[in-house]
Amino acid sequence: MRFHLLLLATFLLAGCGSTGQTLEFALIGDGPYSPAGEVAAERIIEDINDRKDIDWVIHLGDTKGGSQSCDDGMMESRFALFQQFDMPFILTPGDNDWFDCVRERAGSFDDYERLAFFRKLFFPQPGMSTGGRAMPLRSQALESEYVEFVENRMWEAGGAVFATVHLVAITRPPKDESVAKRRLDAASDWVRTAFRTARESGAAGVFLATQVDLWPVSAPREFEGLACALCGKPVPGLAPFYAVLAEESEAFKGQVVIAVGDTHVFRVDKPLAGADGTILQNVTRVEGFGEPELNWVRVSVNPRERQVFTFYQELLPGSF
Repeated sequence: MRFHLLLLATFLLAGCGSTGQTLEFALIGDGPYSPAGEVAAERIIEDINDRKDIDWVIHLGDTKGGSQSCDDGMMESRFALFQQFDMPFILTPGDNDWFDCVRERAGSFDDYERLAFFRKLFFPQPGMSTGGRAMPLRSQALESEYVEFVENRMWEAGGAVFATVHLVAITRPPKDESVAKRRLDAASDWVRTAFRTARESGAAGVFLATQVDLWPVSAPREFEGLACALCGKPVPGLAPFYAVLAEESEAFKGQVVIAVGDTHVFRVDKPLAGADGTILQNVTRVEGFGEPELNWVRVSVNPRERQVFTFYQELLPGSF
């Protein structure tokens, strides 16, 4: 443990000291869901590994389809797949990875038992990433009352603070409302910790990664009522989280990115409103690609740029 803490301190110091340099990382998620998706995932891994300037990979959750088996073999095969990355691999769980495992086609598993197995498999050391070259990370499980949330990670690099936040779309009533509330409370606590860390270190940006798409249906605010009844409405069960995001983002002087998966539509926009209803211009939502369009997003981080974070589509040959 002392060795891991030393590594963590060294990494954080290196990250804070490189505020004048540009770094890049890969954003993937929502796949593979099928044999064809597995082929595409292998090509994505090869493509990213060929880029020697990619510092790490973030997967936005849903490593398998919601109706694919949730048995140990499937999960172990997905873990092995993503360990082919040469660089650190960081994951935030999706609903397909555990919540939807109660489905008959997925094996009629107990969802909380599957979450426990998923955590043990994908997060063997809370203070370290996996991947071909692991890196030290902060973990909410090691520094808060939310000791089960090994998946909520945080790190600093390139003048920014990065955090994964475990939230999933609630597609059915949760089996235990208290557990769902605790997950939401843990997420809110971790977001506040990320912003506090950014303020204390003078970071230029905060990058939050979660599976749930907080704005699955969106439209210009003046057209929301005309466009659709769901536009601008919070995702069921997560309404309090929006207020936390807005409060922390409004108080932060830098740029904020909320990276999401879930609806498989690549987009970059500004959907978060502040307390007065005005769209927060320092907050950007980026949604990654998802099956069947499995590609990846290259994110550049440069605190010398006004926007701090820049996004590039990386389309695999033959995907267009």
